Amino acid sequence: MPLLTVIILQYRPDPRALRRTLAALAMQDTRDFAVVLGDDGSAEDYFAESRAYLAKHGITDVQTVKLTPNGGTVKNVQNALRAAKTRWVLTLSPGDFVYDSATIGWWLERLKADAPRVAFGKQAYFTPGDDPQPIPGESPFDRTPYDPAHYDEKTICRNLLLYDDGISGAGLVYERELLLAAMDKMAGRVRLAEDFSLRMFAVQGVHITRYDRPTVWYEYGGGVSTDERARARMLGEWRAMLELLREEFPHDKTVRLAYEYYFNDRRKSRLVRGLVGRLIVPQNAPFKKAQRAWQPPTNGDAAVLRAVCAYAEKA
Repeated sequence: MPLLTVIILQYRPDPRALRRTLAALAMQDTRDFAVVLGDDGSAEDYFAESRAYLAKHGITDVQTVKLTPNGGTVKNVQNALRAAKTRWVLTLSPGDFVYDSATIGWWLERLKADAPRVAFGKQAYFTPGDDPQPIPGESPFDRTPYDPAHYDEKTICRNLLLYDDGISGAGLVYERELLLAAMDKMAGRVRLAEDFSLRMFAVQGVHITRYDRPTVWYEYGGGVSTDERARARMLGEWRAMLELLREEFPHDKTVRLAYEYYFNDRRKSRLVRGLVGRLIVPQNAPFKKAQRAWQPPTNGDAAVLRAVCAYAEKA
């Protein structure tokens, strides 16, 4: 059995974006991985076409699972994880894809050597459409507390829960059982934000491993969190997650502070609201100033991006 399953989580997938995601897998210099295609109640899931394309390129350890009716991303992840059998999983969505032809092989080396419970690399952001281009983008803003030599659990909790310095869910690698346990807790409470599980892991003290290699292309502009209306929806998701965290970890100081901060609504007096906001997450703090002023790097090589897109255009 391979060590790693690539889980592709789709909802009403764009066939061209899905083809690029599959093409990046077909380009890999190893076939020592499994694939699970998890669909969230789409009218057209392209399962037959996806399986045929992968089989044509020698990728045959492929399963398909479908939620009916639509249940949201968290339940889609949960369903796909139950189908996977490997120790680790790597999560993608149509339009996002592994960085280059050596990425899966590189991950397998790291899994064998380091056995991370949760791990992330560098994201290469790019524009969607006919002529995709690398653009600036990276998360989290503050990578320093994840430094293997100076890992700082307390700062990671603060950044994730209070300073909204999250890690993109695209291309993350998890221990399957760890992520499934989180999805089992989150299902029915949080609908779309499966990557909020990292915030739960931080509170639990799960080590989150950072690597400095680009590992994923992230299509910026097409996801559930990249426009204003979606951001408002995701704030609602975060509040639902905070309610869950408060129930699970009622004595955790950072969880309590985050709950007070994000539920600091108009039912309180203006004076109380102001004090809560300024004392818990002061906007003039050096971290927040640096976060707002930050110009993220462009991590992706345009030639690598063009190679994946060109490969996807082949028969």
